[in-house]
Amino acid sequence: MPADVQDKTLSHTDLARRVADRLVRDTANSDIITDWGEALAMFGLLEFGRRLDNRTYVDTVAGWVDGHLKGGMSLHDHWRDALEIKQGIPVTHFCGSWGIMLLAKSLHEVTGDPRLVDLAKFIGDFVTDRAQRTSVGGLKHTEDIPWLFADTVYYSIPGLVAASELTGDPRYRTEALKQLDIHLSHLAAKGSDLFHQSFNPETGETSPGYWGRGNGWIVMTLAEIADRVPEPQNGQIKAQLQRIFADIWPLQTENGLWRTQMERADSYEETSCGLLFAYAAQLASSKGVDLGEIVPAFDRCWDGTRPYFTADGELLQVSGETWLRWQDPNGYECIETGHRPWGTGAVLLAAATEKEVQ
Repeated sequence: MPADVQDKTLSHTDLARRVADRLVRDTANSDIITDWGEALAMFGLLEFGRRLDNRTYVDTVAGWVDGHLKGGMSLHDHWRDALEIKQGIPVTHFCGSWGIMLLAKSLHEVTGDPRLVDLAKFIGDFVTDRAQRTSVGGLKHTEDIPWLFADTVYYSIPGLVAASELTGDPRYRTEALKQLDIHLSHLAAKGSDLFHQSFNPETGETSPGYWGRGNGWIVMTLAEIADRVPEPQNGQIKAQLQRIFADIWPLQTENGLWRTQMERADSYEETSCGLLFAYAAQLASSKGVDLGEIVPAFDRCWDGTRPYFTADGELLQVSGETWLRWQDPNGYECIETGHRPWGTGAVLLAAATEKEVQ
């Protein structure tokens, strides 16, 4: 690891610029698909670029989207069918394929490209009218897994709200609020305001404990849609954010991070979830959610994350994919860590929403 990664003279913005510059280089030198973590990374680059008024960052996202739009939008019945599509926007029953919808409205505000309205409608219609549901009416994570997932919350609901705003179709917002209610009611942990990662509607089984990034997906969702949905849901969302953060805060470690299973003292410290918390908390605060004494926890999160930044713009110690490996009692602990695109997105979104950029 480079010697300067713990240089405390580097501001949060400096660290995020390294990450953004790395993503710009990667975009120029490789085919970055529109799926899941890649879409989150590009959403982060767009928001960070808009915050800094950095045309290189914004234009990189615009060029990436343009290339994929030129490749065409297509529907596929199975997520594996889309794996070979490197230029284009393949949409499947896997919620990760809907991720590019996250940035359509924000990019449209910059470029005015009418194709982004078509994109929002294409994916919004699929999710609302065709995507597979579980037996309790919640969107499946993918056609192979008839469970509810915290990950699905983020990769469907904020995008549907944005699509509703961009297209003027109220059905998308209605579906978003319906899915929010279904998912959160079944993923909620008893005796806590935190959430399990997943729930099996057929057996009632849940994943163990409180997975850090899963709770990150949920607070991001709530923070993003706050002030963009009608009452009484808006007030309920803001009150819920206060309760969730009140439960997240005491689980922060002395190093400023959170563990991948937040409640387990023997679980490893993970970097992406804390930055997702920071992003959501800062965004919620900007919308009038009073988090009080909790707010300084997110400066400590940057301090805890600092040793895991490399000089060439990687964030390390990011948990990999979970799928259903947690069904092993120690499954979360066996998931490999490293540099991942969702970690990149977490850095850039957290930096984009800070009160001051340096």
